[in-house]
This record gives sequence, C-alpha cells and structure tokens, in this order.
Amino acid sequence: MPSPTPRTDRARNRTRSRRPLQTADSQTKKSTKKRKNKQKKHPPLSKLEKLERGNPNSVYYKSRKKHAPNPTNAQIEKTEVDNPASVDYGDRPISPHNPTNAEIDAAETGNPASVDYGKTPQQVLQEEK
Repeated sequence: MPSPTPRTDRARNRTRSRRPLQTADSQTKKSTKKRKNKQKKHPPLSKLEKLERGNPNSVYYKSRKKHAPNPTNAQIEKTEVDNPASVDYGDRPISPHNPTNAEIDAAETGNPASVDYGKTPQQVLQEEK
C-alpha cells in the first residue's frame, strides 16, 4: 500500500488545479475592476476654510486652548452647599406649620381632578369645620 500524501501536499495540489491559467496577455492588461470612491481622510480645504486658517475665532483653529473637563457630581455638590437656592441647602428653616386636610383641599380647588373643583377655598374650609 502506498504511503498517503500529507495534508499540505493535497491542499497544495487542490489550489493549483483550481487556479485559472494566466497568459502573457492577461498580465499586461490593466485591471478592469472599478474602485469605489472612498471619501478621503482629509478632504481638500475650500477657499473659505483656507481663509479661516489662523483665525482664533474660527472652528478650524488648531491652537485653541482646551477647556477643563466637565465637573464631577462631587464638585458640583460642594459648590451648592452654601447656596440658599439649592435643594441641598442644609440651613433652610423648616416651617413649624403643618397644613390641615381642609387647607390642602382648599389649595386643590383649581385642580380639575379634585373633588372640590370649582369651589372657592373659603367654601371648602367652611365645609370641613
């Protein structure tokens, strides 16, 4: 029994037989395949863009200083600590008055979903008493 040929020889033989034969004419002809028009990495600058070069107010100005990175939440909260307009202001006085149900209902008279819609706040307060 003859020894089997190694896999590499068999694979090499298969690829050889599948290749089309090239003639001298086919090597000298230019390829007829069309190339895709790829967008260039750096397209040519327009006349306006050339005029804008070197202008510090231009979008294309390369020497502009970079801004600082965005602040973190911790940095923002740190600046809001002593601001009375902030929701995190810790020294805001708490009102000692707790509204009653009648006062809450009287405030809801303008709400169409409220039971007391259309009544005046005074009417609602008198009904609750």
